[in-house]
Order: sequence, then C-alpha cells, then structure tokens
Amino acid sequence: MQIFDTHTHDYSEDFDHDRDDMMQDDTMAGVVAKIQIGCDADTSWECINLSLQYSFCYASVGLHPCSVMEQTIPITENIVFFEECIQKYPKQVVAIGETGLDFYHEDSPELRIQQEKSFQEHAMLAKKYNLPMIVHSRNARTETLDFFKHHRNILPQKAIIHCFSEDASFAQEITSEYGYFLGIGGVATYPKSHAIREAIMQTPLEFLITETDAPYLSPQDKRGKRNQSKNIREVIQCIAEIKQISEESCAKIVLENAKRCFDMVII
Repeated sequence: MQIFDTHTHDYSEDFDHDRDDMMQDDTMAGVVAKIQIGCDADTSWECINLSLQYSFCYASVGLHPCSVMEQTIPITENIVFFEECIQKYPKQVVAIGETGLDFYHEDSPELRIQQEKSFQEHAMLAKKYNLPMIVHSRNARTETLDFFKHHRNILPQKAIIHCFSEDASFAQEITSEYGYFLGIGGVATYPKSHAIREAIMQTPLEFLITETDAPYLSPQDKRGKRNQSKNIREVIQCIAEIKQISEESCAKIVLENAKRCFDMVII
C-alpha cells in the first residue's frame, strides 16, 4: 500500500528527538509523499527545508488563520515572502496554505476582517501560480461557503478542505460546485464522527484524499499518541469500509487523487 499524506507538520518539536527515525519508519510503511504545511513565514521556511532534506517531502507555504493577528508584519508582506519561496523553490513548493477561517478560539470583527483579507490574498496567489490551496475552516461553515460564493473570480482551480469535519451537504457543495477535494484524516475514525462518515459515503471517491495533520489528530486506534503519516492506513481502512471496496483499491484511488491534486508523478 502506497500512502500520500497531504497535510503534515513534521517540523513540529514533537519530532525533534527522532525525526530521521520517524521519516524512515514512514517510508518503510509505504509513505511515498508528504506535504509539509506552513502556518506562518517561519514554519513555511521549515517546510521548504524538510523538502530539501527528504526527497519524498514537499512544501506548502501559508499563514494559518489563527496566526493572522499575531503577525508583526502586514499580511501582504507575508504573501510577498511566500511568492518569493514559490519562485526560488518551484520544485519544492507545491501548494498555498494553510489559510482560511477559524472562529473557534476567538471571534471579533477585526479578526474576521483580517482572516478574510489573508484568505483572499492566499487565494489570489494560488490562482496566479496554479497551485492548490489548503483551506482551514473551523467554526466557520457558513462563512467559508460564503467566501467561496462571493470570491469565485479569485479562487484557484484546486483546493483541499483540510481536516474535513462537516456534513454531507457541505461536502456536496464543495465538490459539485467547485470540484475541490476533502482532506480525510483521523477524525473520521472517531466513534462520534457519524456526520463525517455519512459525508464520505455520499461523496464520490474521486474527491477524497488522505491526511494526518501530524503530530495531531491520530486515528482512533492510536488516539492520544503522537500522529505520523503511516497511521493513514487506518484512515484508508475507514474509507474502504464505508465505500465497501477493498483497502488496496481504496489506497490506489486516494493516491491517484492526491497526485492529480498536486500535479505529481510518483513512481
């Protein structure tokens, strides 16, 4: 089984003591590609460094919505830096984000203004370079759908709803209206995630890709432990069971979906 982790944070300090061993462990388990996801300028640069160090790693550069208000420089300066990264490391930088909307931890008019401004800037950058956009949406279901509806002219051709945790109707709009992918991770395996599994059942398999959000959100069998890319096997098992197909077939399809999303050729 070949595994493509479309969303991981292997630069996390959780991996500082055994990163090389973890990377080797993942490759031995069948992991053939990872997208390292940036949350600000510093971590985006760390993503690029990992992609230079490990041949099966690639980078996404972006400003997480929860980091927007913490910046000491304007959003536009972050975007300029991300564009410089794209131009200097075109083989390593394969996506933009994560970006989006998050009103879980706090919510204020100013926060909403800044997050939407950042979201718009990321969308335009992704469209300019024809790169997929990694979308973070938490406690912002209506606002995310409204953003897509009202900014259709600046949206990139491809995007991923990271850590998909909504219902079937949200999934249907995202996939049928925009052709975007749903990032399915460990949360789908949790006992109470009935709505997510219903969405998986009703969504055509061609729109599903796999992710970890490592070191966070381990699947049910490893819940409470540090997550890593090899654990996507449990996510594939979950999807395969819902879709009533073999794990091998499911793994091949979601791998091809990810390759199509990031325009990659993996032997």
